[in-house]
Amino acid sequence: MTRPGRHALECGDLTLEVDPAAGGRVTSFRCGDLEALSGPDVDANNYGSTLWTSPQSDWGWPPPIEFDGRPYAIERSDDAIALAGPVIGSLGVAFEKRFAVDRARGAFAITYAIRNATAVARRVAPWEVSRVPARGLTFFPTGAAHVGPLPVAQHGGMTWYAHAPETLDDTGQKHSADGRDGYLAHAGNGLLLVKTFADLPPEMQAPGEGEVEVYGNNRYVEVEAQGPYASIEPGAVLEWTLRWYLVPLAASEARIGNPRLLESVHSILEREVGEGSPRRKDAKT
Repeated sequence: MTRPGRHALECGDLTLEVDPAAGGRVTSFRCGDLEALSGPDVDANNYGSTLWTSPQSDWGWPPPIEFDGRPYAIERSDDAIALAGPVIGSLGVAFEKRFAVDRARGAFAITYAIRNATAVARRVAPWEVSRVPARGLTFFPTGAAHVGPLPVAQHGGMTWYAHAPETLDDTGQKHSADGRDGYLAHAGNGLLLVKTFADLPPEMQAPGEGEVEVYGNNRYVEVEAQGPYASIEPGAVLEWTLRWYLVPLAASEARIGNPRLLESVHSILEREVGEGSPRRKDAKT
């Protein structure tokens, strides 16, 4: 059931729910009754999935309230929701988000647009931050470089992070990395979440950041992907597209290095072949 004030899209057993009053934040992504994202009961401010700009050094902490704390205008159809946010005063840019059902792939296509509302060029990267419940397993193909204190494991050409909340405090720790093959996956709560996107070389990543980032604290994990760090001319738009997949997964499958887990991911990635795949095109400006 969709909660009051929120809007939902459905694709088979999948439901994606957004809240235009909270910056167009994704508040739920579920398969049947199983939920992939953490909610405001875990953290009143940091929940669901949202969009930031990168690098974080442009704005520090906390994030500007316009990121996901102001109302966004909404237009919707049966298979798509489009949202437009206010100008972020400290950065001079505005966000647009489009969520669309991809029935052919059994997924949701998400396109973010960052519009330059100033009279001078702005250089930023799009940054998707998705919070998931504690004790899951996050993994992605290891790329050229990685850094950060979060205790990840390297196995079989993959980077793995098994969340152990009892080893972390409220401040948490982070791992930033160059990925490979254009995907990021998370297994937890009986689900396998896979995000796909265009693979970026290190030289296109924001300074001090990574194409893939994982943050964990004692309550939840952030599964993050970043798009290209690019100059946006006045009035122009930087677009970046991802696709989200979600399938049921037995809890016993969520193990570091498990070949059957990787087979499940590869089965999902086989759906990516064809026109419109974010892994087959670069972001546009």
